[in-house]
Amino acid sequence: MTDIIIIYLAAGVFSGFVSGLFGVGGAFALAPALIITLTLQGVDDTHLMHLTIATSLATQLVTAILTSVLRHRTGDLQIPIFLRIAPFVGIGAIIGATIGDFLTSDVLKIFFMCFIGFAILRRIFQRPNTANKSSAGEADLRGGPFWLLSVVSGISGGLLGPGPAIVLAPLLRRIGFAMPIVSAASAALAGLVGAIAAGGYIVGGFDEVGLPSHSLGYLYLPGFACLAIGALVGSPMGIRFSHTVSDKMQSRLFLAYLSAVLITMITHSL
Repeated sequence: MTDIIIIYLAAGVFSGFVSGLFGVGGAFALAPALIITLTLQGVDDTHLMHLTIATSLATQLVTAILTSVLRHRTGDLQIPIFLRIAPFVGIGAIIGATIGDFLTSDVLKIFFMCFIGFAILRRIFQRPNTANKSSAGEADLRGGPFWLLSVVSGISGGLLGPGPAIVLAPLLRRIGFAMPIVSAASAALAGLVGAIAAGGYIVGGFDEVGLPSHSLGYLYLPGFACLAIGALVGSPMGIRFSHTVSDKMQSRLFLAYLSAVLITMITHSL
């Protein structure tokens, strides 16, 4: 049991670090660790991905709150950006969590890996604007296509965990916002997704049988507690590191991070 607690804490520190660095909320980092530890604890495959996503989302909320507060102190978090996007992301998160409750664990796992693959390909072929805006312009963050993409980012976040940092961040970079501004907005939106979607998974798991002890719906409380403690340690470290590397290096590190997660997920699924 001690080994499992250490894995949870280490995964929490790493998820907090990547949340502070990239604004992804850390859920991608948590998924492989949760799948491995829950499997070691004898959790049935039937509920494995639901527990993984719900617990990741709850931890994502904790890391996103801390990251957003710290980003606001450094001047990275631009409230107008968040307020313009948040309602559409919130609607999408509700839809995503509702869909996720009806899908099987195997289908969720396939969706999760495909989404990471999509994120990697999009990052490889992305060509961001070289401008570095610090605030939102009226023409930049409005219009049907942008609002639709915001809803899609909420759906993907509510369904799988990460969302805004994968779907919206490339668009914000292409518009011309600097990476710290994009990471800060993504972190705040990840917190919104975490709050809404984790609640949905908790409610959706109330009537399920065969869940591990100390679960609240699909939320596995012991894992959440350890992950959250670790994440609170790692998040400030990620933010500090983000201000020491260039935008280009952060983008490359994000690509490497996504690739490592995908390889881990595929290896464990074989």
